[in-house]
Amino acid sequence: MWLEKIHEFLYISDYKIILKNPTVAVSIITAYLSFIFLVGPAFMKNRKPYTLRKTLIIYNFLQSALNAYVTYEALFDLWVKWDLRCKIKDNPNFEEILQDALVYFWHYYLLKYVDLLDTVFFVLRKKKSQITFLHVIHHAGMVLIINWGWQHFREAAAYYIVICLIMNTSVHVIMYFYYGLAACGPNVRKYLWWKKYLTLVQIVQIFCMLFYLATAFLTGCEEFRIYEKMTFSFFALNFFLFINFYQKNKKE
Repeated sequence: MWLEKIHEFLYISDYKIILKNPTVAVSIITAYLSFIFLVGPAFMKNRKPYTLRKTLIIYNFLQSALNAYVTYEALFDLWVKWDLRCKIKDNPNFEEILQDALVYFWHYYLLKYVDLLDTVFFVLRKKKSQITFLHVIHHAGMVLIINWGWQHFREAAAYYIVICLIMNTSVHVIMYFYYGLAACGPNVRKYLWWKKYLTLVQIVQIFCMLFYLATAFLTGCEEFRIYEKMTFSFFALNFFLFINFYQKNKKE
């Protein structure tokens, strides 16, 4: 019975409240912001920071594995349908193509909610310096912009989303794998010389997303309407915030 429930949750259905009601995402983000800025700090005020070592090891390695799985799902679909990528909504098999993509996109969307735990753990560990404007905007913004796309998924459907999804989950595989190793302790952490390149990898990722989007829009392969403008603007904002973060930490 419980396996059936998990299977039902992992696949698309019209009655899922998280999709059917757009206010759910807004409510979750509101609760998230309230916790990290008000409730969490108040709760931790007179408490020692939690170590959460085992929790972080399990969480980060699991995140890396889940992102790898979603990358595989999307990459396989992209490989099979690469020739169909331009103006996908004009394709006579649009509904079938869309339904295939919605399965792994749903998995990706769920991971954006799981990502919010990053900040929760920062609060519980009293890592206030890690809760930057970039961190909060990136995590909260991803949930909200994807949720908006879900509410208009037929209008927003485009193959640039799949390409950007693959880039994003691929970087998250590396990022969470690093954090999982770092959580193992100083004996492992001393070998993680590539920490300084993590932010650079994220910058390159977003640059590639913006480059593909700009090229696709200019060549007419992708449409450039309201959702595309929102997505492009959000990526551009993140690009400049990541560069600023990288330059600031490089000087320190």
